[in-house]
Amino acid sequence: MIDAVLFDFDGVIRQWDESDLWTFEDKAGIESGTVYGTAFAADLHEPLIRGKLTWLQWRNETERRLVYRHGESIRPIAKKFFEFEGRIDAEMVELLERLPSQVRLGLLTNNHDRFEEYLERMGLDVRFDVVINTHRIGIAKPDSGAYLAATTKLGVDPQRCLFIDDLEVNVAGGEATGLICHHFQHREGLIERLQELGIELTDAHR
Repeated sequence: MIDAVLFDFDGVIRQWDESDLWTFEDKAGIESGTVYGTAFAADLHEPLIRGKLTWLQWRNETERRLVYRHGESIRPIAKKFFEFEGRIDAEMVELLERLPSQVRLGLLTNNHDRFEEYLERMGLDVRFDVVINTHRIGIAKPDSGAYLAATTKLGVDPQRCLFIDDLEVNVAGGEATGLICHHFQHREGLIERLQELGIELTDAHR
């Protein structure tokens, strides 16, 4: 029996599939993926999601490295990159609303100090009983402490919690911690997994 469903955010509820994200650099004659690769380098992104760097520090250091390597002309590209907020998947929001009311909903995201403000601005904070932003706890997926922090706050045993993530490494971390897990690839696959676990979507919103 499943008492709670714990969602990842990026790649599950928020998507980064708008083509502009990948054309900023091409239009400027810069190799595609340059800004992303710099911003998400382990020595920058890991401190961000573990609360050791703020979003602004992360952004500024990313830009500093880019300018050092590629010159001043890359600044406008970096600005566009950091202004881009992705796309909330409306069908996934509808799925959240149709999950049975007796099932507690949680969010476990490797994110930064501006995430809660963004979630509230998007009107999504009210969709979850619990929000765990790893920036606030200093432990990030796939470390077991991140999952246990979420299940503890949800008040459920890991073995009775379904965890959903688009990254295999995070799914493996959840499984190692004892959660029931689903590797998210698309909404239809998730619905099938929910049905396998006896969770049927309702017609009424939560």
